[in-house]
Amino acid sequence: MSLKQSCIDACLKCATDCEFCLDAMIGKESDNDCPHCCRECVDICLYTAQALARNSKYSSQISQLCAEICTWCAEQCEAHEHYHCQACAASCRKCAAECKEIVSV
Repeated sequence: MSLKQSCIDACLKCATDCEFCLDAMIGKESDNDCPHCCRECVDICLYTAQALARNSKYSSQISQLCAEICTWCAEQCEAHEHYHCQACAASCRKCAAECKEIVSV
C-alpha cells in the first residue's frame, strides 16, 4: 500500500471513530474539549483524505494541520475512560502519525 493510500485510510478511520465518539458524548459532561475536538477532527480528516486523493498541491500543508488537530483530539479523548473515547484517541494518534509521514516526504 502506498504512503498516500495508508494516510487516506487512516483519515477515513479516524473520521468514523470521531463520529462515534461525538455521538456517544453528546449531552454528556466533559471537563475538556471532547467532544468538540471530534467535530474539528472529522472535518479535517475528511478534507485531508479528499486532498490526498486528488493530489492537491496543498496536501502537505493540509496533512500538517490534520496531524495537529488529531493530536489535540487524541489528548482530549485519552482523558476519558469510555471505550469510544479511547478508540477515538487511538485512531487520532494513528492518523496524526500517517499525516506526519506525508509532510516529511
